[in-house]
Amino acid sequence: MALPRKPLTVLLYQDILCGWSYLADARLAPLREELRHVVRFRARPFPLRPQEAQPTQRELDSLAKEIRRASREPEGARLSTALWTDGDPPRSSVPALAALEAARLLEPGARAHLARAMQRAALEQGVNVSRSDVVLELASRLGFDMNRFSAAFFSAETRRLILEEHRLASSRGVRGVPTLVLGGRWMLSGLRSVAEYREHILSCLLQVGLPAPGARERLVH
Repeated sequence: MALPRKPLTVLLYQDILCGWSYLADARLAPLREELRHVVRFRARPFPLRPQEAQPTQRELDSLAKEIRRASREPEGARLSTALWTDGDPPRSSVPALAALEAARLLEPGARAHLARAMQRAALEQGVNVSRSDVVLELASRLGFDMNRFSAAFFSAETRRLILEEHRLASSRGVRGVPTLVLGGRWMLSGLRSVAEYREHILSCLLQVGLPAPGARERLVH
């Protein structure tokens, strides 16, 4: 008897402070539901600001410009540049990503709930979610077990693992976010339309012999 095939794993490398990652999350949401039986989506951290340093004015201008560009996309109407223009910008995105990795350890869905809350706070309201007090307040509002969450969030090991993942992903060709790695064999960089994401994922399913309803035979390059 043939053993059942494992779902295709799709890794989404993202930075919680990135407007383009915000848009990719929104566009992949319907595919997570549609393909839930054959695809396992996993968000992975890729900090665009891995080192702790006050951003220069030139960097702040560039970051705000990227948010303005992202806000012109259909899903980006609520995006705001305030995170980078209101005087309290994040020095690094590692603490925010550490919060998400800490939430992952709690229960199914905890990471996704915190990620959405942090995206809204940071990218819609301009709140610096790299601050520990902000992270703890958001986690508390979501009803997390704060002892377990805090232990993982403040752990140096959590931050070390994020930086190590950044190093490994970079060595494998990830240069920015959002980036999808499909089945460990194909890479899709930059924001794409829902239709394009779907086409590439279904094509990969065909290549690995998993059911892909409606897909055409097409290789992902």
